[in-house]
Amino acid sequence: MTTLHYKRYYNETTGDELTDSWGTSTYYFETDDNYFVLRQIQIFENGQVIKYDTGYLDDKLGGLSEMPLDNYEYREFQIKKDEFEKIWQSTYYKRFPEIVCTEHTLWGQPRLEGRRLAVGDIVSMVEYEDIIVIMEDFDLTLQQIRQALHYCKALECKNDKPIKYCHNCILRVEQFNEDIDKEDPEQENWKSAEKAYQKYFKT
Repeated sequence: MTTLHYKRYYNETTGDELTDSWGTSTYYFETDDNYFVLRQIQIFENGQVIKYDTGYLDDKLGGLSEMPLDNYEYREFQIKKDEFEKIWQSTYYKRFPEIVCTEHTLWGQPRLEGRRLAVGDIVSMVEYEDIIVIMEDFDLTLQQIRQALHYCKALECKNDKPIKYCHNCILRVEQFNEDIDKEDPEQENWKSAEKAYQKYFKT
């Protein structure tokens, strides 16, 4: 597949509550030959970076462009692949900003930021309940549920190394060499998360 690469500076802020104070920014895009974006980097004036690709589409800070770039408009901003790759490889972005692991809340389990709701609980709820009902009953956004499922299915918790894995996950049993509860056995949550993600969010 042929890929094309672009760099474009925008002399305006995002207007978004979370990122507007970061200043102006420069975008780097990689597209296919139909100009649909495959990878995207946004580097802000204050040095902050956000990155998205086809395997990580969006989060609360932004997301991969859904519309193809206008070839006529972007022609003057085309750069070489090597320049794009250098930026992609040299910049770091911690994915899943909605998910945190803090020592004094839920015993360190991965949870939604600002909530006492573990990722594993969200996975279990989505597995057995309608997602719209869950959003209403627990005051959750679709974005938060998508992030929790994606985080779990990608086993991102292993990178975060929480003090304790989710209470209903087999990883917790293995972590502390516990016995499996025969009446309510812990699950391989990441497999349930994968099924739910495919059901609700995979297009």
